[in-house]
Order: sequence, then structure tokens, then C-alpha cells
Amino acid sequence: MKLVGQALDLVCIAPVHVGNGTTLKAYEYLFDKRRKEALFLREPAWISFLAKHGLTDDFAQYIEDTARKLNGKGNFKGLYLWDYLHTKRIAEREIRALAIRRAQVLVEKDKGSANDIALQAALADGRPYIPGSAVKGALRTGLLYRYLKQHEAVRERYWNELLRKVQWEKNKEIDRTCSAVIQSLETEAFHCLGANPKSRDDAVNSVLRGLRISDAAVPEKEKDTVILQKTDATQKTSRDGRQARTISLFRECIPAGRRLRFSITADFSMLEKIGISSIAEIVQWTRAYTQDGLSWQRKFFGGAYGYVFDEAEEADLLLGGGTGFLSKTIVRALAPSEKEARDFTARLLDKKFTGPDKKTGKWGPAHKHVIQDGALSPRTLKLAAYGQDTWALGLCRLEEAKGC
Repeated sequence: MKLVGQALDLVCIAPVHVGNGTTLKAYEYLFDKRRKEALFLREPAWISFLAKHGLTDDFAQYIEDTARKLNGKGNFKGLYLWDYLHTKRIAEREIRALAIRRAQVLVEKDKGSANDIALQAALADGRPYIPGSAVKGALRTGLLYRYLKQHEAVRERYWNELLRKVQWEKNKEIDRTCSAVIQSLETEAFHCLGANPKSRDDAVNSVLRGLRISDAAVPEKEKDTVILQKTDATQKTSRDGRQARTISLFRECIPAGRRLRFSITADFSMLEKIGISSIAEIVQWTRAYTQDGLSWQRKFFGGAYGYVFDEAEEADLLLGGGTGFLSKTIVRALAPSEKEARDFTARLLDKKFTGPDKKTGKWGPAHKHVIQDGALSPRTLKLAAYGQDTWALGLCRLEEAKGC
């Protein structure tokens, strides 16, 4: 074994959302409208609080009533959780003490809630964190990008296979088919240890066993987060003169500027099988992949959002949700040209997302990517806004940790 360990800081250039799979309804968190804060409840303390005040049964009825009103037509006429507690004459100080974590949130002035909120992954003590598996996934993609750049014949073979299979695949099976092709490519690129010669697909054969990444968490005093609303920027101006529209999706994010420390342990007796001899080289190729996708988007959105891409030049990787299609695929690396990448992506998305046409009622592509996308597909740039700031979510850079 040739083990090398290194501590790194993952610096959030822009807010980062790595979800935990939970979405809170408006009656499952507290919203302080005056301070524009969402407060997420410490569950054991919340249960004890309800019992202490004799509100357990009353709260169960409140949830049932509120859920029904939220799902009804028209404006919501019930009570949000913060207001519900005030009607029970609970002091604000006691209410705020129930929070395990707080988040600044920007909502419309006349609303008492930020709607449903997709939660950020967090540790038991409430600190937001980024799983090591998410970081390793980004590094894996960078290494796969490197492999394709260095093996032209392999790139061409897998590109043609992807074209052929997607062309004839049924819509419902499109994701599974694409995943199978990419998995086959990964096996060819990384499964070269020979630990199980009878089955090359076996994970014990992968050189990526030699890359171990710890979870990255924020410090105890920096666990507060922000809630951001999804924004889609387009290449076309709408009838009201806008080139961006907000989507009713709110994500809890680790704020820009946060540093999350983690460690990488690399076993170069494995990684050298694919020509990797340093951690810096892994980061270098991950950065190359990230910047390649960003540079393509900049060609089409740089005029209106140049400041977003200026900031993105520091990014080594993109992490989490809301980062857009191009950050989650190697189609651009596989395709011989930008035009072919665009055409394939448009056809893929049209097969994947279907629905009835608003005018004719006929079933077909829901978003008409082949027809409506310009030289870039998909035709939207995924953004998030907070106050006067706008970001491309998920931008991160890696720095050698100091003071270890």
C-alpha cells in the first residue's frame, strides 16, 4: 500500500444544497416573518414541549386541519406554525429555543411561510454537512473525463453506443439505459485491479477503492443556513421582458463563504494503475471537467450573467442539487462536438419528459427541447437569488487545510 492522506477545506463559492431527502411542509417548521428566519425544530425538545404544555392532541388536530387547507384551492386561510404557537400564548423566547438550526429566508412580503422547504443534509447536532460520497462522486467524474480525453477510440465507441441505444429505447427505460452505458464505461476505465478475475464488474476490481473521502461538516458556530428560491434563466426574453423566472421551490443551503474541512486518503498502489500519482492531479482533472461545462454555458449566458461566471472561474467542482443537467453528465465529454452534444441532449430530454400539448392535447415532448433549444440544451441556466445576489448553486473550490 502507498497511502497518502491530506486534509482539505471545501470552500463554498456559492451556496450549496445537498439534500437529505426530506421536504418540510409549512406546518413542520417555524417562520419568523419579522426576522425572515426559518427555524427547524429539535425533535426531542419539540415532543417534550408539546407534552409540557398539553398540546399533543391539539397539535395533531392542527396538522390535519392545516394540511387540508394547504391542499385546498385559493389562498391559505389557516395558521402557520409560528402563529399557531402564539395563539397558545407561548412566549417567543421559548419558541425560538426549540430550534436546532436557523436559516435566513427571502419570501414575498405578504406570505407567512416559504412554502415547502427541501432540507440540507445535517448531522445529529444540526450542523450542515456534505457527505464524502458526494465529493467522491465529483472526483470520480473528473477522473472519467480524464480517461475519455486520453482514450479517443474508447470515447468514440461509447458515444456511438449511447446514440444507438437511446434512439431505440422506450421512454420509461431511458434513464436505466444511459446509466448502463456509463456503468460499462466506468468498468472499462477503473476496474483494472484483477481482485476478482471472474467478474470484472465486481466493485473489488475498481481502483476507486483506493480513494477514501470523509464527510465535510461546518464548524459548530457556523451551522445557520439560508433558504433560496430556484430561478431559471433562459436564452429568450418573455412577454413581460424578463429572461429569468422564479420557481416555487425553496432549498436550504450552506451559505457562500463557508469552509467545510474533510480528509482524502489515497492509496496510490491502486490509483497508479490508471496513471494517477497525486491528489493534486485528481483535483486538477475535476476542475477541468467543471470548467469545461461552465465555459459552454458562458457562451450563451455570459452576456446577462457574466458576473456569475466570473465567480465560477474559481470553482474546482460543483456539488449538490440545483446545479443543472450539464454538471451531472459526461455527454459533453463523450460527444465529438458541441452541436452533437446539444442535439443528443435535446432528443434525450424530449424522450424523458413527455405530456399532453396545451393546444392540441396530443401526447409529446413536454418542453420541446429539439425545437426550442438554441445551440445549448437544456436552454436554461439554473440559478438562485438571495437579496441582491444571484448565484449558480454548488460552486466549490478545494484548498489545502491550514492549522491542522
